[in-house]
Amino acid sequence: MDVVLTTPTPPRARPDAARPARDRTTTWLAVVVVLALAARLVAVRHGLPHAYNADEELHFVPQAARAADGDWYSGYFENPSGLTYLLALVFRAVLPGSDATMLLVDDPALVLTVARLTVVLLGTASVVAVALAGRVAFGRRAGTWSAAFVGLSFLPVFYGHHALNDAPTLLPTALALAACLRLHERGGTRLAALAGLAVGLAAGVKYLAAPMTVVVGLALLLRVLERRQRLVPALRDLLVAAVACVGGLLLLNPFMVLEVGKFWGDFSGQSAQAATVKLGQAGAAWAGYPVTLLWGFGVVPVVLAVAGVVLAWRIDRGRTLLLVIFPVVLYLLMSSQDRWFARWLLPAYPALAVLAGLGATRLAALLRGALPGVVRPLAAAVVAVLALGQPVVDVVRSDLLLTRTDTRTEALDWLAAHPEVGRVVVEPAVPGSYRRRLRDAGLELRPVSRPFQAYELGLTAALLDDYRAEGWCWVMVNGHQRDRGLAAGLPGATAYYRRLTAESEVAMSASPFATGTAPTPFSYDFSFNYYPPAHQRPGPVVEIRRLDDCTEGTA
Repeated sequence: MDVVLTTPTPPRARPDAARPARDRTTTWLAVVVVLALAARLVAVRHGLPHAYNADEELHFVPQAARAADGDWYSGYFENPSGLTYLLALVFRAVLPGSDATMLLVDDPALVLTVARLTVVLLGTASVVAVALAGRVAFGRRAGTWSAAFVGLSFLPVFYGHHALNDAPTLLPTALALAACLRLHERGGTRLAALAGLAVGLAAGVKYLAAPMTVVVGLALLLRVLERRQRLVPALRDLLVAAVACVGGLLLLNPFMVLEVGKFWGDFSGQSAQAATVKLGQAGAAWAGYPVTLLWGFGVVPVVLAVAGVVLAWRIDRGRTLLLVIFPVVLYLLMSSQDRWFARWLLPAYPALAVLAGLGATRLAALLRGALPGVVRPLAAAVVAVLALGQPVVDVVRSDLLLTRTDTRTEALDWLAAHPEVGRVVVEPAVPGSYRRRLRDAGLELRPVSRPFQAYELGLTAALLDDYRAEGWCWVMVNGHQRDRGLAAGLPGATAYYRRLTAESEVAMSASPFATGTAPTPFSYDFSFNYYPPAHQRPGPVVEIRRLDDCTEGTA
């Protein structure tokens, strides 16, 4: 009788035994996505029919409307045209047969709502893309946590309410990050092309995503240094990635090739503006950007992201470098500029979310091991409350705030109800649709010379004498306009507003601040995103004043 010796086969885990954990992870990701979508849908019509955000009014929707009507070349390169062309296609599909340009004038609420809903969907899709990047980096659970940090943090949600390119950029940026992580792990020309294409598409939506090219190059360099790929094939893959990147960029911005001079002029002009301090802006970018993460991303998520860097370094140093390099490069580039805004750091949020996702996953595992068996399943819930408590509270408060009447809308309704005002000086801090409504109500608006950014620089106390001589007895003061001049310490603006206060009576005023709460200092972030709890509704402080000793219409 022959005896055959065999090595026992280790028992394989049953698929059904592992499936519940996967299903729970998928279920929680679905919950996060639904919550992220809901958070972005709330107050999606805020401010309408007026786009009170100047960038939303001027930079994307008007060009998209013209493109939908057949004029695909706008001659505008200050921002890439990726979002513009996507909105144009959406307008054609949702508003068939319409003259989108005229509709934007006649019914701006409809056009802006369609544009905002498109951004809502793109922002929600970015949550799924970040989950993918987190999963590629550190597994399913980390991916779900990563999605939560982008889906429910204040800044991505706030800009997910606006037809701007800030929130949509997160989608291709997160996909590019996932592709770069996979490229580093597996290699291959196809993955290199995919990573390059994703970076090109991201840059085609927002120029600030262009430094993601560094991540593609680093992924291939690490493979060579780790002796997992030879230099020549790596250089070939780098070339393929570069071609794919340029192809993705030109796919969304084809007129860059045809109008190289115009593109470079607009792009360099935009860069030159970023290098100058914006009137009334305080603080330095290098110190300001890290602080913005504490409220835009969240204090605990930032701590978890830092912990994630340490943990990731112990797991895989190359992968850690891929996650850290883009936020660092973007920060260094942006902090070298004198002009800065919290939203300019948004493209770094996917990488930060992935790192925070790892930190949250490990923290939940530690708690699960430390808690008694009965309450052990609550470990993830405890981490969720700790990590997402601040962001979720901020998002809910912001969403509720945006559902309330804007102070500028209240002032507009007052003026429209008082046509006897006749002639009024309206500071240039309201959209064109706002001024049209005032004219339709029978009011005459004092002309303001362009550029509007220079308005505060031209103010003097003697200007009030001109108002009286010309019969402009009513002045609408907009805090967004006034406060930047005062914050900059402009002598002319200071004298103008001091004299205006002394020589006029307030006929109507509207404040965004809670009763008994001191107004927050002027800020290009907080004055426009209303983050401080003192803000109870959107808009600046608005006053409608009547000059003393003034006779209307005497000019």
